[in-house]
Amino acid sequence: MESIKFKVDKEISLKKFLLEKSISKRSYKKLINNGLLTIDGNKTEKNINLNKGNLVKISIEDENLDYKTIYKKLDILYEDKDIIAVNKEANLTVNSKNQESLSNYIAYYFKENNIRSKIRLINRLDMNTSGIMLIAKNKYAQAFYQGEIEKNNVNKFYISLVDGKLNIDRELKLNINYNSNLKKMELYPEGKEIRTYFKSMKIYNNFSLVESKLLTGKTHQIRLSLSSIGHPILGDKLYGSKYKLNRFLLHSYKLEFSCFRDNKKITILSRPQFDKYLNLGI
Repeated sequence: MESIKFKVDKEISLKKFLLEKSISKRSYKKLINNGLLTIDGNKTEKNINLNKGNLVKISIEDENLDYKTIYKKLDILYEDKDIIAVNKEANLTVNSKNQESLSNYIAYYFKENNIRSKIRLINRLDMNTSGIMLIAKNKYAQAFYQGEIEKNNVNKFYISLVDGKLNIDRELKLNINYNSNLKKMELYPEGKEIRTYFKSMKIYNNFSLVESKLLTGKTHQIRLSLSSIGHPILGDKLYGSKYKLNRFLLHSYKLEFSCFRDNKKITILSRPQFDKYLNLGI
């Protein structure tokens, strides 16, 4: 049985300490009731006060895989005891039950490496978006990192090739709503606000390479935002691209976050495979 160990760095109650690690009250009660939590090797049945230097240990119950295992070599960008970061290729779904997906490849990797966990995706990418995917090796890590994303403590950067010459270095705010008939996001004054920081990286004759930093996290946020200012992502026909490609050219290329166990700063990078499209003369 795997375990997670935390070194306490301040005086704090056990419950509050665990909540700061995104371990819910429900999980906290289960850990205590099932004897899966110890402080300095001793089990506890109540919410005690912790002191600096205490060692909190959580035992992780083994789980069965919930996806069929399919072998494909993974492009692993980062791995520790709690997560794995892989480079997802375009034209691959992340977890569809009805077709071969990234989750099938992760399941094979988990089985071969004796990682006794369900497949838990921390972030998601559209089928046609490539780049960094984070997968948790236990439910506590998944809850922590998803909580960090919700609190905007994870910096997410994308890179895209867009139509036309775009010279931009600013935040763009829009209000959007989902159009169920067209199955796409649209501008809507009373809709949810989205915020993205765009910065041009290189301008070519007919298109531009643009970095996008997400300040909110809504579906199709980057795609709609760029389309709304007249520079749709190349190949993104849903949002106005006139170019017919086998994908749209959007790539998750950088993630910055703090590590679950020790708060160490982590940066993960992934280079987009756009080179072949630069020679199309588009």
